[in-house]
Amino acid sequence: MKSIIFYFLIGFTVSITMMLTSCETSTNISLHDSFNYVKSASPIKGAQSTSMNVQTGDKNDSFFVVTLADGSIREGWCVEWDDEYIKGDQGDVNMYSTKGHKQWATLNHFMSIKDQLRANDPELTFREIQVIIWSLIERPTFNVDDIADYNNIPSNIYSNGQAHFDISKVKDIVAKVRNDIEIAKNNSVPFKQGVTLIENEGQTIMLGNETAFAVKTSQDNGQQIIDSNYSTCFDNEILPNVSFNNWGWTNGPIAENSDELTFDIYAGAGQCHLTKGTFVGQLTANYDNGILTVTYTMTETSAFGNTPYTLTETHLYVGTLPYPQLNNGKYSVAPGQYGNINMHDHITEYTYEIDDLSGDIYFIAHAVVNGFSTEE
Repeated sequence: MKSIIFYFLIGFTVSITMMLTSCETSTNISLHDSFNYVKSASPIKGAQSTSMNVQTGDKNDSFFVVTLADGSIREGWCVEWDDEYIKGDQGDVNMYSTKGHKQWATLNHFMSIKDQLRANDPELTFREIQVIIWSLIERPTFNVDDIADYNNIPSNIYSNGQAHFDISKVKDIVAKVRNDIEIAKNNSVPFKQGVTLIENEGQTIMLGNETAFAVKTSQDNGQQIIDSNYSTCFDNEILPNVSFNNWGWTNGPIAENSDELTFDIYAGAGQCHLTKGTFVGQLTANYDNGILTVTYTMTETSAFGNTPYTLTETHLYVGTLPYPQLNNGKYSVAPGQYGNINMHDHITEYTYEIDDLSGDIYFIAHAVVNGFSTEE
């Protein structure tokens, strides 16, 4: 596998159909050097000279929303706090993986535990996550204690001498991640996750792996639709006054000793629109004699690299209510609250067996899916 170090100086005229903006929307247009220095990374086979669409983050879940050439929708993050990005459609972009590159171990580790951290602390916003990412990237250098000295910080993160994020949380998480890495080094524990970098006409954009949920579907005049008899999007009210901005589905109620059910697994289906997502596999659910057996199976091949989609994390909730209920009585759809969590080394199948159940049940099946190959 070839590794490369990039030194790019971009000097070109941006098409008037594109919108040039700083790491936030801005009328101050000045094109900086982009992708100026990126540590060792590997080109993703099948993802060179591809295309994407970049928009601002949706409902504070991420800094960017990136739609890739295969139609999948991904969360995106700002790499260069002092540079601009281009909003809208772009062609001829190149994608690279940091997987297996030691220089990116700290950032890769953070991205692998990010969702768990958000689940443990629902008050952890995209702002803290973005600042943590800047703090863990060595270039451009960023120190949260010096934020008042930086000129181009997005105003939704810092403005008028005021930080719009929790500085102490940022420092605590950065310290934890760096400590985790030191412990791993001392114990020779490999970190196998990797983020994706996109070289484009604007600043470098970073993607994590894709999030996916299981949903029951059916055919209607040849079109795949959600089967509302089993699956309900998080933004609908099953319980009075309980709904969520996040996309995903709760499935049920399912009766004991019913026939085995097959669900589709969709990645990146923002707002629960199947047409926005990518079908990556199937899930079977068998509820018999108080035991629910759920098997995730990745059945599809990625458009990038012609390799199978794989599982890097799975999260499963099972209960008599549609959603997990926290100790404070509130409900949550954060995967870290699902109760059954496992990390995986890019496998294509995994089974959970949950016992001591009775009566009708609901389940939510979430996965983090890798859909890119770094093999050449």
